[in-house]
Amino acid sequence: MSTDQVVVATSAAEDARAVDAVKSHHSELAGRIAILSEALLDAASTGKDVDARRRAMVDYLTGTVLPHATAEERALYPAAAGRREAKLLVESMIAVHRVLGGLVDRIAKEPDPVRAAAAAYALRVVFEAHLVDENDRILPLVAADPDVSLAGILDGMHELLGANAEPEGDSHACA
Repeated sequence: MSTDQVVVATSAAEDARAVDAVKSHHSELAGRIAILSEALLDAASTGKDVDARRRAMVDYLTGTVLPHATAEERALYPAAAGRREAKLLVESMIAVHRVLGGLVDRIAKEPDPVRAAAAAYALRVVFEAHLVDENDRILPLVAADPDVSLAGILDGMHELLGANAEPEGDSHACA
């Protein structure tokens, strides 16, 4: 990690709150994806409301999930990639983001509703597996680094934490 990427460490308690906030936001994302994918599957099986369900899912994915992935690549992953033991994992995490993007494109453009719903289900499964790596491998690695402040990295990153997931007593303005 270069000196311009080092963030002065905050307290372990602040970093622990940041980890909890990110995990909570990840749960919200996964839950919403599950609801939207199930709705699209139901619509595809009945032939009713397919366009509306597809649009709702694509809007959520392009408006929330993909920006979240971009924010992770800019803020969280560089802190982890600075550690030799995490470099390949970070590369894999970024590759999964590209897979997710391809599935979003497939959901949006697939003319067959059943195939669009299948892509939505695939996205759900891939996203949930991806969160295991992020929550159980990337976050603990960054939080344990004494030279990095996870709370500092994530400060102001509503794409990562969600609008209501700020640590107690911590307020900031987001760009």
